[in-house]
Amino acid sequence: LVKTINRTVEKPLIILAQDNSASILLSKTRDFNTQNYNDQLKKLEKDLSADYELRTLNFAEEIKSGLDVKYDGSLTDISSVFKLIDDQFSNRNIGAVIIGTDGIYNRGSNPQYESKNLKAPIYTIALGDTIAKRDLLISNVNYNNIAYLGNQFQIGLSIEAYQSEGNTSMLTVSSESGVLISKPVTINSNEFRQTILLNLPAEKKGVQSYTIKLAALSNELSLINNTQTIFVEVIDGRKNVLIIANAPHPDISAIRQSIEINKNYSVKVRMVQDVSPAEIQEAGLLILHQVPSIGNNTRDVLKLGSDKPILYVLGAQSNITAFSASQSLITLSSNGIMQEATAAIKSDFYAFTLSESSRTKISNFGPLFTPFGNYGLKGPSSLLMNQQIGKLPTEKPLLLFGEDVQRRIAVLAGEGIWRWRLEDFQENASHEAIDELITKTVQYLVSADDKRKFRVYASKNTFDENEHVILNAELYNDAFELVNTPDVSIALNNKNGKSYSFVFSRTLNSYQLDAGELVAGEYNYTAGTALGSVKHQAEGQFIISRQDSEYKQSIANHQLLFTIAKQNGGKMLFPAQLDELPSLIKANEQVKSVFYENPKYSELIDMKLLFFMILAILSLEWLSRKRNGEI
Repeated sequence: LVKTINRTVEKPLIILAQDNSASILLSKTRDFNTQNYNDQLKKLEKDLSADYELRTLNFAEEIKSGLDVKYDGSLTDISSVFKLIDDQFSNRNIGAVIIGTDGIYNRGSNPQYESKNLKAPIYTIALGDTIAKRDLLISNVNYNNIAYLGNQFQIGLSIEAYQSEGNTSMLTVSSESGVLISKPVTINSNEFRQTILLNLPAEKKGVQSYTIKLAALSNELSLINNTQTIFVEVIDGRKNVLIIANAPHPDISAIRQSIEINKNYSVKVRMVQDVSPAEIQEAGLLILHQVPSIGNNTRDVLKLGSDKPILYVLGAQSNITAFSASQSLITLSSNGIMQEATAAIKSDFYAFTLSESSRTKISNFGPLFTPFGNYGLKGPSSLLMNQQIGKLPTEKPLLLFGEDVQRRIAVLAGEGIWRWRLEDFQENASHEAIDELITKTVQYLVSADDKRKFRVYASKNTFDENEHVILNAELYNDAFELVNTPDVSIALNNKNGKSYSFVFSRTLNSYQLDAGELVAGEYNYTAGTALGSVKHQAEGQFIISRQDSEYKQSIANHQLLFTIAKQNGGKMLFPAQLDELPSLIKANEQVKSVFYENPKYSELIDMKLLFFMILAILSLEWLSRKRNGEI
């Protein structure tokens, strides 16, 4: 065997990263010259390349190769630089990391902790000014992006001001309808912070924009951060619930009180002989208390409500024959006799969740009065309660749910639920159990399944302006199977009149569109396709929020840069000291080349050139000895 050793030398890898975010120019010192600094970076790049392997990066909301910087990035994630170095270069001979930044970050984790993972000295170039400049800004707005029509919603403003003591600004909040709020803000210190809570009206359905503005002070650092626009989706969440009763009954008040604890429901009560067709058409849910009934003609009510979700409440005045014929859930034959039955809660009910506390309480409530007779199920159903006669459980339903062609149906096969409400309060000092039962019953009945065959929706309602806008589309055939044979086109329009047209890409069995990055604003979209001869159309909207995080902080954080450099065996420098960096790195004993030896063992016969050379030498020696008579 022959041993060979290959020796390789790996130069130290120097990584030079430059912050390319907008805060670099916003927080700069008076004597900072952008062009001079960029020239210094280029010179540093050239000097380091002569002795080391060099990688250059620039970063803001994302990391890119090279030092082509414009200082216009909308976000800063310093920690992502250290994470990328650790992920991609941890098996390399990293000599040093150089990072030029102002220390201001508004995305990602604390870079101080992420930098601890690097086993190399870090040299920080401290940019920006640590002295606050005169500025007034809205630093944050807390709000819920959904509000209900007719209600008020609250927003919380965080206001900051620097070097502006003694000044007063005017805070205004405006919508399309005009100025909603005008309020003076008096600045009483040079490091001023104040939180203001405001209530705004939700007066119009749809996505509404609200512009919050602080009147400018003289000689402010930036006016961009004086204004912020928020988008709130105002939805008409109120559902009209119509209780149609055969006659006055305490059940009606009990049911109404439980429903009205949810402000999104409007409850109206009508006797069956007084209800109008218009009221039935406007209702999102019908509650028929002992309707159809023995003494009143209810045929028109049942006909007008044939497409509405319904909760039937049975009682002594119910027309059982007409009831059985009016729905596809349950059939009942009875001779008009009523009996007492308590609730036996079923454990295998999954249509909605009822808390364990409410289940226990309801099981212990007194009996309802139920029709005595034979009960039979017409089709699939979900049983929440069965009737228990005394201590004997039965299979007769007390409260069950189901669906027919176009609506959800529930049947409460007993009257007297008002007693449950009283009993709940007497025993528990609240109406929580009965309120939960009724409100969840109502919520289930009014929440219909989506039967649309063509659906288009954004991956979320609000995107940042530096995010890619992703939309999805689904197309169903008559058997409600997903198909993606035809093309799907879409037009996006913003309020400034700008329009964008796209065609969706096909995924496994649906569609997706990456519309890229769009300018901030409100967008409406209309998508269309055709399956055979049937045309489909879908509409919607989404919002692109302006990204102004870089303008909400203008004071450089050099303490962070000093800490990062110190904990990693490097040093913090200022732009004027850039020329010192090559000599500092050269003097650092951690920065050195690494030598690798790679031994290899081979059989002599495999090394043909060497083998034949040795063979030739031995042959010559043999011939020489033979000629001289030594052999």
